[in-house]
This record gives sequence, structure tokens and C-alpha cells, in this order.
Amino acid sequence: MNGKITLKGKITSLCISPDFSETIVGSAEGLMYRMRNSDMKTVKVSESHRGPITAVTFPRDSSDRFATCSIDGSIVVWDLTDYRILCAGRCRDGGIPTCIAFAFECIISGWTDGKIRCFDGETGEMLWDISDVHKGGVTALQVSYNQRFMITGGENGDIRVWDIKSREMVSHLKEHTSAITSISIFEDDAHALTGSKDRNILCWDLRHEKRVASLRQRMGGINSFALLPDQLQVVSVGQERKLSFWDLREPDPIQSIALEGEALALAISSSGTFIVTGGKSQVLQLWLFEGGNRLADGMGHSGSITSVAFSPDDKQVRRGRSVREKGTRCWRKKWWWEKRVDCMGWAGRERTGQDRRGQDRTGEERA
Repeated sequence: MNGKITLKGKITSLCISPDFSETIVGSAEGLMYRMRNSDMKTVKVSESHRGPITAVTFPRDSSDRFATCSIDGSIVVWDLTDYRILCAGRCRDGGIPTCIAFAFECIISGWTDGKIRCFDGETGEMLWDISDVHKGGVTALQVSYNQRFMITGGENGDIRVWDIKSREMVSHLKEHTSAITSISIFEDDAHALTGSKDRNILCWDLRHEKRVASLRQRMGGINSFALLPDQLQVVSVGQERKLSFWDLREPDPIQSIALEGEALALAISSSGTFIVTGGKSQVLQLWLFEGGNRLADGMGHSGSITSVAFSPDDKQVRRGRSVREKGTRCWRKKWWWEKRVDCMGWAGRERTGQDRRGQDRTGEERA
């Protein structure tokens, strides 16, 4: 057979089937093709980002799609039923997208060049941008429940509130002294939590533009945190290599659990029952919120895990990987939770609604 075909991107790998009838072709554009050797006809079998993923997110009300961003400057929306790409957007001269969130049918992202960029969630077209959002780059972003405003955090510790429709800044909050790593907005859209490398998690009254509570980690910065559905409890991971449980009514952790390595990412299920963490150990770990028991480990990662997210229906976990890996991986509840969690006697267990107040840092009740 003699012939020639042109595919998208530089060819980086070839694998011929044992019967020599087909060849799997990989390209530098993150594409894989299946080629029939007899006539060199090809069909695209998969596609992905060309670089490591920096963030992953779901819409608040939908579990059938999710979005990711990558250091290659791309924003991708995926169909979770068959893992195909629904749309993709790209900005070639904007640096690296570091954070991402859904707002209606749009994807809003923060970038290292200090801009916010908004992409159409159906076509991938870039709709608008906001310049000079944060000096040194945007490091965190969250959209409000009513989707009318967003909160951004920057490398220098600034917190800013933006009206999405007018794209104007409506508030500037400054108490953090280092890079913002996480933002959570309360369901009332009147309060927010921000975490920083300065070791602090601050609670803000957005209407009065003032801090109303402060949680301080003893050592190292906050890498990630999540707010529980009860809007009173917080779980965090940071440079001190602990999984810490907080109550907003108390300044110190209620409980801290030592981790095997530094965790970089954390997410809580919509029910508040499960926690998932990932980081430099390259292991995705599933925890039970009540009691802090570790239920399962997700192996098979060859790079640090930098972002994790539960689907709103709590059936799947998505995570992004750092510089040594490219792409995103899905962990399904059916395989991971039922096979690993059922055998430990935890599957189907409901939360009691009790919080951790009254427990010391070892998890035992205070006298």
C-alpha cells in the first residue's frame, strides 16, 4: 500500500494492530485517529487538551457536561455521557487560564495575564474580556448563585467583585497578603469565603464590604477549601499537609488529619457526605465527612492533581493534572464508591446533620 494523508498536528505516535489491518495515530494537537491500512481512511477516536489541565468545573444544575482549561490556552466543554468535546475555545496570546466557572451558557475564566475572558458554552467563541482584573494574574474565580456577579482573587491577595452584565468592578476587598487560592460564595449571595497562601480563610459580608470572621492555619498556606452545605463548616487542605475541619464560629480547626503528602485540591459532594482530595502524592482520596475516615484511593496518576470537582448528582469526580500529565480523568461512583465504599460499610449512609463542634483535633469529643 502506498499513499499519503494529512492529519491535524504533528504526528507523535503510531501503533499497528496485531493483524496489521489498522494503525492508531496520535498527534501533537491532542488527537488520536484510527486508520485503516488498506486505504488509509481515518476516523477520529479521541481528542484532548495539548497541555496539562489547570482547572475543572461543573454547572451547578447539570451533571451531563463539564468544562476544563489548560496551559495550552484552551477552554473545552465536554459531554459526560460519551466524553466527546462539545465545543472548544482558545486564546493564543493570553498566557495560561488558571480558573474557570459556568455562568448561564457561558464559561468565564481567569488568566495569568490579569484578564477575565468569557467564552460561549455552545460554540467556544470568545464573547468578551475584562483587562487589568488583577496585577500579576487572576488566581481564583467564583460566580454567584444568581449568576449576576463574580468574585475574583489575585496574586497579590486582592479580592474584587464584578457585575457580569456591565463587567464593572463593584467592590474591592483587601486583607489577604498573598495569592488567593480558593473562593466560595454562600447561597444567599451576601457572604463569601476566600483562602490564601497567607494561611487565612476569611469570611466577608459582601453588602457591607467588611470581614466578619477569620480562620488561620497554624503553618503554611491554604491550597484549597470547600464550604459545607450547612454554610457553617469548612474543610481545607494546605501546605502543612493536613485535612482540616473548621467551624466558622471558632477560629481554630475542630479536627485535623495528617496526610501522606501535600494536597493541592479538594471538593465536597453536594450532599456534604463525601470529600475528595488530590495533590502531590498523585493519589485521589475519598473521605467520609462524618468522622474523617478515608474510604478509597484512586491510583494511576503520574503527576500532581491540581483540581477536583464532584458532579452535582455526586455520581462522578473529575480531576485535572499538572505538568507531567495531560488530560482529565473521570472516577465513577459505580466503580469507585460502590466497590470500594460498600465493602467498608459506608455506602448509602446518610449524614446525621451533626457538626464537629465538641470534638478536639483528634476527632474525639471534648470533655
